[in-house]
Amino acid sequence: STRRRSFPVCTCEVRALPEISSCGAGTGLERELAEHCEELASGLRRAAAGGEFGTVAFALAALSSFFNGSFPACARFPKGPELDPVLFNGLVCAGVFLSSLLVPTAFSVPWVFTGGGAAGGMLFVFAALFSFVAIPRAGLATAQAVWSCSAIMVSFAWGVFGPPEIAAPVGDAAGSAAAVALLLAGALVIVNCEAITKRISGVEAQDTENEDERAAGIASALAVGLFGGSVLVPFKFIPAEAAGLTALPSFGLGALLAGLLVTAAYWKGVQKEDGFPAIASDQLVAGLASGVLWNAGNVCSIIAQSPPYSLPYGIAYPILQCALFFGGLWGIYAFKEIEGAAIPTFWAGAATLAGGIVLLSSYGPGA
Repeated sequence: STRRRSFPVCTCEVRALPEISSCGAGTGLERELAEHCEELASGLRRAAAGGEFGTVAFALAALSSFFNGSFPACARFPKGPELDPVLFNGLVCAGVFLSSLLVPTAFSVPWVFTGGGAAGGMLFVFAALFSFVAIPRAGLATAQAVWSCSAIMVSFAWGVFGPPEIAAPVGDAAGSAAAVALLLAGALVIVNCEAITKRISGVEAQDTENEDERAAGIASALAVGLFGGSVLVPFKFIPAEAAGLTALPSFGLGALLAGLLVTAAYWKGVQKEDGFPAIASDQLVAGLASGVLWNAGNVCSIIAQSPPYSLPYGIAYPILQCALFFGGLWGIYAFKEIEGAAIPTFWAGAATLAGGIVLLSSYGPGA
């Protein structure tokens, strides 16, 4: 009878592709089959891991956007007279510092001081300061949209034109330009949703705001974007062993020291007040909570840009600055700032903004 030569069947198993069992291998053709089996399974595992990491990275960036869009709302919760925005900013800086102290324990990173981390904290102080100066002058919705657009352009410019530590190759120039255009268009629709709705319905919008105050508010919001879009840039120059979350306590310390200096200079030098300011308990809690929320977004953004996720800066930070979408949600459902027919206009702007995010992730720096 004719003898038939049999070959072993590859017994590799893939369970969510985290690991793979070895294929039985003999000699010659059997060993070759085993090697091909291992190579195929390894490729599948890498592809799945890359997809999982990409999904997590974008989820973290979106979560950072939520926190960044929610921290200014804390200033609206205290009852009674509004706290001076510079004093509120000092409380926010304290909240950032206190929450930064939790990072080494929560994420098992060493206690290391870095100058780059402290520099990022100092940049944050001025970004937050100008935000709370802009809000009472230009309004929360307008101010947040302006500083988000400004920060998008600044952070995108860092991602495209910055030094090698920050910049990444642009996937497609035309696609990136279209993404930026959609982001800006979406932001403009969101911030002007009520005016657009009135114009479409033929209602004259009466402007009773002080133009000088509004101009000062918009200028302050632009300054927020300049500082805010650069907050994490110093992190890129920190040695690898001290970068990322390890630099957060230094960031918090820089924010606290600069915040104390700015607040004291304002209270004593500009306001010329004696003693310490009177701060109600709910104002204290709101200020600290605002700092904690912002820092939570900062942590999410840092993790998204660090290995193994490594989302490019030019993509991660523009997504973070789309926080005005969540600011709009606060305005609609919590503070009733946007009502009636203006709500669909808001969602149209939000959809345009989301389209910009998708394009940026597909064609932006590092895509």
